[in-house]
Amino acid sequence: MLLVRRWWPVPAVIVSSLVVQKVFFQSRYDVSGHAAEHLSSANAPFAAFAVVAILVFVTPQARRQPVVLATGAAWLVSTVLVLIGNVRVVDALVRSGMGHAPTSQLVQDANIESAHDLANLAPWLGVLAALALTGALWRYRHVSGRVAIGSAVVTVVFPPWIIPGAGVFVLTVARCIAYHRALKPEVVS
Repeated sequence: MLLVRRWWPVPAVIVSSLVVQKVFFQSRYDVSGHAAEHLSSANAPFAAFAVVAILVFVTPQARRQPVVLATGAAWLVSTVLVLIGNVRVVDALVRSGMGHAPTSQLVQDANIESAHDLANLAPWLGVLAALALTGALWRYRHVSGRVAIGSAVVTVVFPPWIIPGAGVFVLTVARCIAYHRALKPEVVS
């Protein structure tokens, strides 16, 4: 029961994020093909919100460190830009009558190309923000050098158009493990 009391916010945040994503966002669009690919890429801020909330929950000291909070917010904002950019592409495709066209059959026009600008730039901003968050957590000794390097490698190597700043998941898992170890009740012999 102690485990449930300590960890209940984690599943609550994840479930809330998924419900908001499905109910208020994905149910608004009926697309397939290239537009559906952009719609699935637009889901980044929903997972990012959950990850940042969990990261702050398992790193209580970070709540009083402006650099950590600012870099976490920057990563969250970059994922919101991913959403905005991808929704602009989906809307441009739907307006041009290509909401169900596969990528190979797209007819490029100026509106669709300009809509892609933010969708192409925002994931790279997410990578930069994730690297900054990694550096901030390492600087304040919330994660070890190995975890920071692992996070940076995952952030740089994992394709940002799939998960911008994927190394933040490494940071979150490492902080969850450290939080759990720090809260373990002492065994009485």
